[in-house]
This record gives sequence, structure tokens and C-alpha cells, in this order.
Amino acid sequence: MAKLTLAQLTSVLFKACDELRGNMEASEYKEYIFGVLFLKRCSDLFDQQRESLAANLRQRGLDGERLTEALGSRDQYTFFVPPEARWNTIRHLKEDIGNGLNRALGELERHNKDLLEDVLEHINFNRKIGQRTLSDDTLVGFIQVFESIPLRDENFEFPDLLGAAYEYLIKFFADSAGKKAGEFYTPADVVRTMVEIVDPKPGMSIYDPTAGSGGMLIQSRDYIRDNGGDPQNLTLAGQESIGTTWSICRMNMILHDIPSADIRQEDTLAKPQHRDANGELTRYDRVLANPPFSQNYNAKAAEFPGRFSVWMPEKGKKADLMFVQHMLAVLKNNGRMATIMPHGVLFRGGEEKEARKLFIERGWLDAVIGLPPSLFYGTGIPACILMMNKEHAAERKDVLFVNADREYREGKAQNFLRPEDMAKIVDVYRKRADAPGYARVVPIEEIAAEDYNCNIRRYVDNAPPPEPQDVRAHIHGGVPTKEIAALETYWSNYPGLREACFAPRAADPAYFDFAPEIASRRDIAALARGHHGVVTAHAGFMQRLEEWWRCNLPAVAQLAPSQGQGGNVYALRRALVADISAAFADQKLLNDFQIRGAMARYVDELKADLKSVAASGWGAELIPADELLQSQFPELVEELASKRARLEELQALFAAGDDEDFEDDEDSGVMPGSEVKRLKEEAKTLAAQLKAMTKEAKAAAADLVTALAGRAHSGAFKLGGSLGEPDFEAAKRIVGVAEKAGADELFVAPVRKLAEEGPAAAGLMASIASRLKRHKALEDEAKALKAELRAAEKKQEELVAQARAKITPDEARDVLLERFRRKLVETYRAYLDADRRSVTLAVENLHAKYAVTVREIETARDRAAAELGGYLKALGYV
Repeated sequence: MAKLTLAQLTSVLFKACDELRGNMEASEYKEYIFGVLFLKRCSDLFDQQRESLAANLRQRGLDGERLTEALGSRDQYTFFVPPEARWNTIRHLKEDIGNGLNRALGELERHNKDLLEDVLEHINFNRKIGQRTLSDDTLVGFIQVFESIPLRDENFEFPDLLGAAYEYLIKFFADSAGKKAGEFYTPADVVRTMVEIVDPKPGMSIYDPTAGSGGMLIQSRDYIRDNGGDPQNLTLAGQESIGTTWSICRMNMILHDIPSADIRQEDTLAKPQHRDANGELTRYDRVLANPPFSQNYNAKAAEFPGRFSVWMPEKGKKADLMFVQHMLAVLKNNGRMATIMPHGVLFRGGEEKEARKLFIERGWLDAVIGLPPSLFYGTGIPACILMMNKEHAAERKDVLFVNADREYREGKAQNFLRPEDMAKIVDVYRKRADAPGYARVVPIEEIAAEDYNCNIRRYVDNAPPPEPQDVRAHIHGGVPTKEIAALETYWSNYPGLREACFAPRAADPAYFDFAPEIASRRDIAALARGHHGVVTAHAGFMQRLEEWWRCNLPAVAQLAPSQGQGGNVYALRRALVADISAAFADQKLLNDFQIRGAMARYVDELKADLKSVAASGWGAELIPADELLQSQFPELVEELASKRARLEELQALFAAGDDEDFEDDEDSGVMPGSEVKRLKEEAKTLAAQLKAMTKEAKAAAADLVTALAGRAHSGAFKLGGSLGEPDFEAAKRIVGVAEKAGADELFVAPVRKLAEEGPAAAGLMASIASRLKRHKALEDEAKALKAELRAAEKKQEELVAQARAKITPDEARDVLLERFRRKLVETYRAYLDADRRSVTLAVENLHAKYAVTVREIETARDRAAAELGGYLKALGYV
């Protein structure tokens, strides 16, 4: 059986999310996903261990009741799963499924109190969402998704696969939850930066007083493993006040194979839970935290008041530095801690100033690191990292201030630290040296002179210098030579580009003109993109990168297990980062932070695949399905793409149709839902009216036969057609005959009404039917496309499975290594493209300032004023 990859597992888990997404918000159903995933894992692991134990016991001669009794011993299993919680029971639930799932989770918890007490039982599948609970049909579909996920150890491509998938889910729910995500998730890039700053070592104790979902503790373990240390003897502890978040954290630890992590639930400021044998607060080597910003607290409820040297106001949302003091109280005398704080704690007066003074005078405050805006869920306010270090605190006479708030990647909902941003923060902290506009080591005396105000910009102002403006150039034209020279880094990197952009003024060396090729600002990007110096420099870099890849290819290829022992992904990561940094040390296109950061990002994005290779070898299941389809079945891919594009076009049409100001300018035939409903009702009304007119006309025609007996032939009064489709010509004929015969108007009027009003009603009905038919044809097409796509996707899965079955491990290795190479090239190509865009923007800025002179603007103004005056005079206004 093929091993389960991270991509496959996360894909199935997201299908489970889809089953619930239409019924509730992600913040509401995340517990259901986590709970059933955990239940399925425990059940599959129990079955695996039970089968292994049974085989072992049978070899030792046990059978019958003795075997059954031995298999029922709870001490034999990681988790003892009672019959009510076993997947074989869950999968057959068809009625009252909410209660069945609740019972399963409750029984699993009750039989494993030592690890799961209070973790699962609170999850309630019968909880009302609005006015109703989840239906049995919905829950059956939900369970069936998990039915397709095998979660035994032997099913995983690498040991920590389930933990990695759990992290994907937590990130997914954080992205979906918006503001509420801050309660349980700190962005991984910020966490990694903090972990690298505190630099935990094997054998240490690490604590998070506001643990959330446990990311800081898990990343601390991963950091030690990444750096070649043994994480097995770490002591991990955390506390979380929110019950559901605490439950998620406990499950996260277990699924990451860290069941020994001591995670407690309670308010940390009021009742810290971790205590030593003497009842005193436990102390730790490293403390990491992202406490809730700006909350109130209750001083009277706070146990261990000795933790707090300076009490903050209970009201006014000033508990931030209370958390800091708690962390310092549980930090060992040679320990380090890092915590995220709002900027207000750096400069506010009163008790917060006294706390800062205490931290600084005792030498505890090691560094203040300003972070970019909008990194965190639910808040756009700027935040910082306070780094406290008790080691050598008595000798500490300064504080490092780092202003990193301008270096980040922008996102739609929030911003992110790039690998090079993280690397720069950590590097500057470790070197503890000044970096103009970025970092400065500030003596304590200077901070004291500022009344212990730690506002970062007081000490490190990273505001860009004012934009230079050359008045002479604005008036007479030309680009100042000194402003062009300020871009010397680009000119040295891209030989000839300066000469391609600017032409010297023979009589005025202090100024240049734009080259004739730059007729407008739009020309600059095209010039830079195609310039020989740029193309050559980038090609040279990429050629060196290809050579570097060929040299390091054996190290990547040797990841696969040999003689039962696979390679070490973490050692490979360290080796590749160090090697590429050394190999590209002499080039100037990218700085060292970018070189190392890009490689770290590259390996991290491929980490799941690399772990799979190290654990299970070069398997075809690691080749992405879309790549296999593109290479083996390009016609199918093209057909699917065409159908998806058409379906998206139709869905966009229907969505646009429901807009309030929609007009079908392209005569597509689509109509708003309200218009469809109105037309159907109008058609129904018209049909009823026409039917009634016809019925009355037919009755009148029969009366005419009786009334005009002997004066006209009875056949003349036959009104053909059905009630819904009358013969209007016959009606006109009857009216003519009746009028000539002198028939009573009482009998003629209904037939005349049909003859005169009927055609218009029928025509309107036909027009409505035509419009509805066109709209329904589009709906039917969309429905058919959806069905075809579902069938094609199922066929697609079968074709992918067939293609994978034919690929040998050697072929898979070649395909995957080529994919890894392409990914490497794409990663660094993106950095080179960003550098080209930077020089483009710099030249465009000069063009925006100096391409048009003040004299030209005045001339154009005068010309426009004269032209306007002529129009006004011609119109007689002046």
C-alpha cells in the first residue's frame, strides 16, 4: 500500500472542512475536525498495536480467553480505545450520530485520564448552530471523509506527518477565524524568530505561560533538532486559560509525539499551575510567550504575589508587564526569555515606567526589537519583542534596540517576516553591534537620561532620508549627477545600464538627460528587463546556481534510506544554507541574508517531501498529481482547464446577474434570480388569463351557434386549439361572421376579447419562455459542467494512480530531483526579479521628478488657458 503524503492528508482533511463549511464558521467547527482526527488516530494506532500484540502473544502460545484477557490490558497501549470509540463502531453510525460521536470522545477520555482528562469530553456534536444542530446526513458525510484516511504509523511517509498536518489545520483555522485567531495562534515566522533569539539547547526546560495551540514549544523542539541536538530530553511546559484552546494544544502535543509536555489550564496571572516539590513556582531555562495584549486582571486573585515587584493598574488594560514579571519570576538565574508586547509598554509612564526602570537597572532587559505592522491576527497595532536575559545581568550596561519594522513582505490580510528578515534580526541580536538605521547598542545612562522611555525610534530612527529635490533641475531640466551616483550599487551590478538610461550633458557635467530610448516612464521597465547588463548578470548568477546544485545534488540524492538508515533532513538544511552562503559570498546581486534566507525558505517549503524521502525513499506518490497529468495526459488537462474556465465564466455571470445594477450588455441570456422569479410568475399569470379568455370565448361560440341557428352555418363558430393555445384566426373569423349575422354583443364580446388581446398575451408568453429558456440553458450547462468535472476528477485520480504504479523508484528520484532543481531556480529567480524591479522603481522615481520641467508645465498651462479663453470667447461668455 502506498504511503500517505502530507499533501494527500491535508487534502482529505480540507474535504472534511468542506463538509461542515456551509453549516458554520471555521471558528465553530475546528473542534469537530480536531476531535475526530484525534479519535481516528487513536483508534487506528490502537488497532495497530493490538494486532502486533496479538501476533506476539500467539507466538508465545496464548490463545482463547487468555489471549482476549491479555489484549484487554490497558497498559499495553499508547491509548486504550474502548469499543464505543473504535472506528469500526463510528463508521457504522447512521442515526443519532451526534450522540454517538460525543459518547466515543467521552469514553476515549475516561479510559485515558492520565493523558486526556478534560481534553475531549467538552466537544459537543449536538451543539446548536443558530436554530439547528448538524444533521445525521452531514455527519455521515463528515465521517466518510475520515474513513478514507489511514492513520497507522506504517501509513505515514515520515514519522511526524500527522503533527505537520495538524499544524496545517491550525494555520487554516487561524486564517479563517480572523480576529479570534489571536487567541490560539502566533504566526510561525514570528515564533521561529523568537526561538532562534533565545537559542534553546538540548536538556533545557522551556515554558510558555500563554501557550495557545503550543506553537512556541513545538518550534523550540524543532529548532534543537534542526541544529543537530537531541530534543528527547527537553522539558516542555505551558499554561492556557481558554479551555478549547488548551484542548487543541494538548492534542497538538500528542500528535507531535510530545505526550510528556505539561500543559495546564488556568489563568496564569491569577493561578500559575507549575510548581516544584516544595510548592514554589517551577523555574525554567527558557521562557517564550505571546500574551494577550492590553487586558485587565484581578490583583486580589493573584497567587504568589511575590512575582510582582511593580503592580500595574488593575483597570485600563495594563496587564502586559504583569505577564513579563511573571515570566521573569519563573526564569532561572542564567535563563533567557522573549515575549511579544504592544509598543505602549515601551513609553507609557506611571507603573509601567517603574517596571522598565527595574528591568534595566537589574540588567535583565537585553534587547527591544520592533516588528513590522500587521503581523498578528486580529490587530494591526505595532508590536515588539522584549528580550530578557538573566545571564551576566549584573555586568550588563546597555540595551540593544532593533528597528525592524520596515522589512517584511506584504500580504492581503496580514504581513509576514521573510526568511531574510528573520535571519537579519537574529544575526544582529547575536552580534550585538550597531547597524545604521537598523540597530544600536544604547548605554543604560542614555536610557536613564530619557527617563527610561524605550520608544525604539528615540534610539534607532529608520525613517528614510528626505527625497532630494534639485531646484535647478526642476526649472531647467536634467537629472542631477549626484542622485544618479546614489544608485551606484545597481550600476556596478548591471554594467552599461546607467549609460542606457542616461545621456551626459557635454556642457554641464553636473546633470544628465534621459536617454532617447526613454520617451516615457513606461519605457523604463522594458529597458531594464531586456538590458544586456541585467540579463547577463542574472544569467551568470543562475549559471552559478546550477553549478552549485550539481555539486550538492549527491547530498540531496543520498537522503533516501540505505541499509535501513535514512538521511537527516535537518543536517542537510544546515549544510545547504552554510554552503550556499560561502559559495555566493563574493557576489553583490543579493546580500547574505537573502542568500541564506532564500535557501532556508526553499528547504522549509520542501521539508515534507524531504522527510518522506529520508523515511521512505524516492516514492512516486511524492510526484504532484498535476505534474503527472501534465506530462502523461496533457489532453485531459487541457479539457479540464477549458471546462473549469467555462464554469467559472458562467458562475461569474450568475454572480454578476444578482448585482443590483446588472445590465446584460453582452446579451448572454443570464438574468438576476429575482427577474427569473418575476418572469415565471408573470408567465403563470398570463397563461391563466389566456386560458380563462379561451374558455369564455369557447362558451360564447357555443352560445352563438344556438342564438344564430338558421342564420349562419354552425361550423363557422368552431374555435380551434386548446385552452392554452387557442386559434386566434378562428376567433377573428367568428367575430366577423357573428357581426354580419347580427349576433348579440353579449355573445360576441368574449370572442372579440380573445381575438384582440390574446395574440399579445401569447406573444409575451413566448418572449418570456424564450428568455427563461436561454437562462435555464446556462444553468443546465453549469450543472452539466459540474457533473463532468466531478467525473473527470475521479477519472483523473484513477489515471494518476495508474501512472504512479508504472514509475520505478529510480524514475521517481529523477523526476523529483528535477522538481527540486526547478523549485530552487524559481526561488532565487524571484529575488533577482525583485532586484530588477528595485532599480526600475529608482529610475522611474527620477523620471517622475525631473522628466518634465517647471517651464514646460507653465507653457502647457498657458497654452491650455489660452485655448480655454478662445472657447469661452467663441461661446460669448467673455
